[in-house]
Parts: sequence; structure tokens; C-alpha cells
Amino acid sequence: MLRFELFSILEDEHSHNSRVTNERINYNLDISAVENFRLTRSQIEKILLKTGAHLQYTSKRNMCLNPLQQLLTTLHWLGNGGQYHGIAKMHGVHKSTVCRVIYRVANIVINEFMDVTIRWPEFEENQNIATQFFNIGGFPQVAGCIDGTMIDTDAPNVNEEQFVNRHGNHAINAMMVCGPNFQIYAVNCNWPGSVHDARVLRNSNLFGRFENGFRPFPNAVILGDSAYPLLNWLIPPLRNNPTSPQEQLFNRAHKKTRRIIENCFGILKEKFPCLNHLRLQPEKAAKIIIMCCTFHNICRMDAQNDVDYDEEIMNGANENEKEQSFQNTESLNNSERLQSLLNWFN
Repeated sequence: MLRFELFSILEDEHSHNSRVTNERINYNLDISAVENFRLTRSQIEKILLKTGAHLQYTSKRNMCLNPLQQLLTTLHWLGNGGQYHGIAKMHGVHKSTVCRVIYRVANIVINEFMDVTIRWPEFEENQNIATQFFNIGGFPQVAGCIDGTMIDTDAPNVNEEQFVNRHGNHAINAMMVCGPNFQIYAVNCNWPGSVHDARVLRNSNLFGRFENGFRPFPNAVILGDSAYPLLNWLIPPLRNNPTSPQEQLFNRAHKKTRRIIENCFGILKEKFPCLNHLRLQPEKAAKIIIMCCTFHNICRMDAQNDVDYDEEIMNGANENEKEQSFQNTESLNNSERLQSLLNWFN
């Protein structure tokens, strides 16, 4: 009797220690790739081409995920906005695997793609940016539109009160600059939600580069809302109630052009619903934001090849002849630069 009981105990221990692995499922790119993974098959293959070698595990133990499965798991979480356990059930993995994979992919994607995707285009391509912005709102010499958006996060463990924004939520104040096709040229998500937009800009690499003379093209300006200061290269709307037709035209063109950044935020958060609320600590949340911006730009770069869009830009090129009449304005102070733009609306 005792021998039988001992045998039963050993058998139970053996069954308890045996590892159970689920089948990896729902990684089919042929079925609703854009709906499930937010990118097209060609875009996913492009990303995998540069990241696959870094994502490959050297061990074959425990049915580890291959590079494609890791990337698709991450994209599914970004485009689903759900929790780890929900994505884990969908793909037959454990929730801890989903967590590890997401940050592994984020680090590799940022290292491989951020510098080549989140930037102004090359100089030859920059010549069309002002024309494209002019066709949108009629404002000359625009190289981008800037604004900040709140990305809600979980309450951080350190300095919790600094992350409470004006809405009473814990958030990161993510500053972005976008172009006429909604491509993101710069992003900064290092500051908590209580920090003012102007301070985020003042402490960013973007501010240092422009203050030191960088311009995507000669006489370029960035449009921002009234939260930003007037600088030689940064133009907010007129704060006083405009009375003259010249000032009204200026503000109207400014508003029509600057709304592009608001559209960009909407497109970004619609493609990656996880950005509506990141259940993460700020350090990890910042990496997820940058990864989403990187994937967003890969999509927008493909959209640039749209024939209809290019034709629309070319058809409006002749309307921009007056815009090219600007002389070198980099030596002007802030008020003189604003006045030169106001004079253009005469």
C-alpha cells in the first residue's frame, strides 16, 4: 500500500513538471493583414528584411517565436489596444512572452529604422515640401507643423504628480512635427504630461538644430499654435484679434495649414489604438510611441508613391511662383520675420 502511494506521488510530480507548449496560431498574412497587423504584407516584409537577423533566437528550445511571429505579435498588440493576455490567447503564447517580444522588437526597430524614417527628406525632395504645404492652405515657406499630443499612461512609480496633465490623467506630452503627407519629421516623448508644449520644444534636439542654423530648405518655417513662441523659424498665429484683411488672411492660411498636425495625430492613433492608453510605465511607453511613429512613416512613405497625389502636387506647382520670391530671411529677427510673412499676404 505504501509502495503504491509513493509511486502515485512520483507520477504526479512528473506530470506537474512536464512542459506544455501551445500551437502558434493566427500568423497568416494572407488573411486580413492590414486589419490585424496594421501594415501591408510588403511593408512587413520590408521591416523583416532589416530586423530578421536581430530577432532570430539562437536557441530552438521551448518553441521560441521566429522573427516573423515576433513582429506580427507586436503589430497585433499595437493595432489592437488590448492587454497582453488577450494577444497571448490569440496566438497561443504566454502573456509574459508577448511582453518580452514587444520590447525586444521595439528596441530593434528603433535602432534600425528611426534615424532613416523619422527625419526630413533629402534636400532634393525638400524642394516640394513648401509647394505641397502651399497647396493645402496658402501659407508660404512651410517645412512642417508642430504640436504636442497627450498619450495616457499608467501612473508611474516615481514623480507621479508630474505626469498628471490638465485633464487629470497620467500622460506623456509627445511633441511631433509632420509634413504635408502626414509623415513625421521629428518626435520627442521625454516629458511628462504636466510640462508645457513650449518647454518640451525648448529642451528638444529639434530646437537646438534650428537655433544653430539647420533648415530643411532656405527660409523654411514651422507652424505652431499659440502655445509656442515666435522665432525666426517658428511661426504661431497672431495672438491679438486680427482686424485688417492682411492679418485675417494670415491667420486663415495658418489655421488651414497647421491643421495637418492634428490630422496626423488622428491617423496615428487610429492606426495604433494602443496609443489611446498605454498601460505602461513612462520609459517603456516612450519607446512604444517612437516605434508607432516609425511604422506610421513606413506607411506614409509608401503612400507618397500614389500617382493621384503626385499629380495633384504638380498641378498646383504654378500657384507657388509668388512664394519663391522670398529673399534670404535667416538674418532677420523674430518680429521682422513675422512681418515679412505678413507682407506676403498683401
